Amino acid sequence: MKAIVVGAGGATRELLRRLGEAWTVTVIDTSEQQLEEIEGINPISTVVGDGTSRLTLQRSGLAEADAVVAASNDDEVNLEVCRLAQKAGVLRVVAIASSPERVSSYRRIGVTAFSPDSLVSRHVELSLEHRRYTSMAFADGRAEAIEFRLGHDSPIIGKALKEINAEHFIIGAVLRGDELIIPHGDTVLRPGDRVTVVGLGVHFPEIVHTFTSGEARFPLNFGKQVGVVLEEEEDLTGPVAEAAHFVRNSAADSLLLIHRDPASLNDGDRASRLNDLLERSSKVTEGVEVRRLAVVESPYRILADICRQENVGMLVHPPPRPGPLVGKLRAQKLVLLSRRAGVPVLIARGSYPYRNILVPARQTLSAKAAERAAIDMARFMHSDLTGMAIVDPTFVAGEDSYEEARRAIGWLKQEAAMQQVSVQGKIQRGNPVRSFLEAGAAADFVILGAGKGVARPFEYAITTHIVYWSPKSLLLVPISE
Repeated sequence: MKAIVVGAGGATRELLRRLGEAWTVTVIDTSEQQLEEIEGINPISTVVGDGTSRLTLQRSGLAEADAVVAASNDDEVNLEVCRLAQKAGVLRVVAIASSPERVSSYRRIGVTAFSPDSLVSRHVELSLEHRRYTSMAFADGRAEAIEFRLGHDSPIIGKALKEINAEHFIIGAVLRGDELIIPHGDTVLRPGDRVTVVGLGVHFPEIVHTFTSGEARFPLNFGKQVGVVLEEEEDLTGPVAEAAHFVRNSAADSLLLIHRDPASLNDGDRASRLNDLLERSSKVTEGVEVRRLAVVESPYRILADICRQENVGMLVHPPPRPGPLVGKLRAQKLVLLSRRAGVPVLIARGSYPYRNILVPARQTLSAKAAERAAIDMARFMHSDLTGMAIVDPTFVAGEDSYEEARRAIGWLKQEAAMQQVSVQGKIQRGNPVRSFLEAGAAADFVILGAGKGVARPFEYAITTHIVYWSPKSLLLVPISE
């Protein structure tokens, strides 16, 4: 993510020391000497110029900025910088009040401001780094207590405290929902936990990295295997090949090949064709660990049960066959399959490798489940990731909906930054199905939330329409508990 800081004074120096690796920072100041002094703190870009100049801000990357910090020693300069950043639609605008009595001036224009310098750097840091809640220095500034929120992608999720290399810090408390836990060595950390960590100030970067970094885990939070049905008519270039590709390029450890037991087929020719397919499938799945599961009935009838019994983390399924009514009913059944089985379902249309991934940006549990999977896949596959927020026309939704869309894209960018994944955010007004399908035409892979629960018969939701009409491979991700 990109931040622009106007002013190269003491607060900026402290802020640069504390910001995480996810931030790319440009500092603007009229003093070349001050800019030279801060260049050695962290890799940054510097611009000599007037921060109140719209042209200077634009040349510094204002259009792409996720945050602007007004930190000069002149409050009038800072206030003008904040106004320009707000007009440009920057999501986070934070200021450092040169005079404490001017803090109210910033509040009147809707900007958070802090003072003095030492307190400022800590609060600005917390405003930008969304996985930290509070930070407090003590022991003459040598130690620090920090509260972190653990994300779903944290590398320490699922680990007991005794398994974490905690040479330079201790975890003093864990807030899990409304329950305060005094942890011990066997306490296992979970997503959403708020943990209070105490450590030496000199080890601050190491502590921050341990608790805020992310790692690609999908589909391990659902299961270790990718399941796919081998049909008797399979040409081995469809779902099986795409499933093998996914295993090679994700955290999944193996492929579960589900098929009819040839011995259960009364037709000898069918049994012979199936045995031949099983023999030839080894070429398509070369380099992938494969486990076969033979069943005596149609595999599609028992897929949900198989997922629950076999540690399946994702299913790969052929697309619904064309048909105005039947096709959409089958598309809806795929959405319901993901919900009932409790695992993602990949609808294979052969658009891999997935160089460009599209995901909706919304502030709902279903959308966030899809976004987390999209971030993981973009990290594993080195793909471009686009988050698209679709807003109804103004006369229907009002102006507030645009602000909600900006916040949704901001959340996606923050989560992705934890895994060093960059996100291109798009906001578009119009019909959600048409807009998303048009954007999906330029992508290789589409990821949607499957929701939770059972839909009513003939409930053709937006997701169902996109599943049916999308020409690209598409992943449905249910809400995990």
